[in-house]
Amino acid sequence: MLRWYCFGGFRVEADGRELDLALIRPRSRALLRYLAAAGGRAVHREQILDALWPELGRTNAVNSLHVAVSTLRTFLEPGVARGASRYIIRDGPSYRLAIDDPADCDVTAFLEADRAARHAAATGSPAEATRLLRFALHSYTGDLLPEEGPSEWAVADRERYRSRAADAAGLLAELELDSGRPVAATNAARRALELDDHHDAGWRLLIAAQQRAGDHAAAARTRNRYERVLLTLDVAAAHAVLGGRAA
Repeated sequence: MLRWYCFGGFRVEADGRELDLALIRPRSRALLRYLAAAGGRAVHREQILDALWPELGRTNAVNSLHVAVSTLRTFLEPGVARGASRYIIRDGPSYRLAIDDPADCDVTAFLEADRAARHAAATGSPAEATRLLRFALHSYTGDLLPEEGPSEWAVADRERYRSRAADAAGLLAELELDSGRPVAATNAARRALELDDHHDAGWRLLIAAQQRAGDHAAAARTRNRYERVLLTLDVAAAHAVLGGRAA
């Protein structure tokens, strides 16, 4: 059984043992990361070629893709017959990783838990939403595929997941506060701000949680920091937002 980890650094585990990805060529590793980040979603060949082999002509790029796919299948399943791979599946012009259980990939685990949590929160199940949000944030252990650096195909998804995780932390803080757990709400709000220091709800919830916990000095310090953030953004409504404290 393979498990895929894309957040905070890419790795693959087979039955609990981490595979040595240094045994395969860099472009093959990049393809594996690309497919893993898609979380089992089929990706059209043209998207893969544009992302990983943009400098090559189409014929050479297609050949490189075929070689990389063959290399990965052999690496993941030594001795597998052509067309019999359990993990890298070709669906017509598209390729995907076979991820049957969302828990086998941190990307799918995060997305599924986050979606379910938002549904639970919207349908009046705050306890279930809280549980799911905690799990989602446990799955999100850092930026998506930091190995890819500023690669264009990775940057947009990296920012999207970071923003989504910050929103999940903000919603968790709100639920924790509503349930009378100001310390847990403080921790969740801080997580939101670690992910996005301009997360408006995170700042507001952190102040509210600190006040609810009776730590008024900490709430005042947080309010001052929030004020400085707003002013650096040149937010005209800072005065109203901060109840007259912004100048």
